[in-house]
Amino acid sequence: MKTIHRVALVDEGICNGCGLCSRICPVLAINVAKIGEKKLAVVEADSCHACTICVTRCPQRAVTMAERRVPLETGIDVAYVSKDIEDICHAAHMYPDQIICYCHRVQAKEVVKAILDGAKTPEAIASKTGARTGCGVLCITGVIRLLAASGIELEKAPGYQWYGVKATIWDISKEIMQKYPQYYMAEDLEAINDIFP
Repeated sequence: MKTIHRVALVDEGICNGCGLCSRICPVLAINVAKIGEKKLAVVEADSCHACTICVTRCPQRAVTMAERRVPLETGIDVAYVSKDIEDICHAAHMYPDQIICYCHRVQAKEVVKAILDGAKTPEAIASKTGARTGCGVLCITGVIRLLAASGIELEKAPGYQWYGVKATIWDISKEIMQKYPQYYMAEDLEAINDIFP
């Protein structure tokens, strides 16, 4: 479980409503709305995970972080690993206890539990688990692999999000392995299959 003590705050005097923050938010907590005669970024406080991605990317420096009056609790507590969780992790070539998000130490079993509880996109998983709300970069591949192992095909990502996956050793065809023997891909696959049978 993760306790969030801060929330994104938009300075209405500086914000020009460009919408960059809304397109990069990993939990889709920011929208652009017309307020009076001006377009402004609006933060849904109950959804904000205080990742600070909006703060670091705002070209106007209109977003800062403020202390929450009441901390927000997020995360999934997996009391035991069910066969469903184990099977999905295995299909994704992962262990249930494997860390997916190093920033918040979110494990594969937590991501799978979120999927089994109805999270069907990386953004929904981020909202439930806190994954992707640290650096916002490294854990997307693991999240997508677990979604795919669950049988979920993603559509186009919202905003500036990215749903691409880096190729793994399991994705490389035998033809490619044979064409480039100097890279020892076949041997690597054999070795990794000993670890993830």
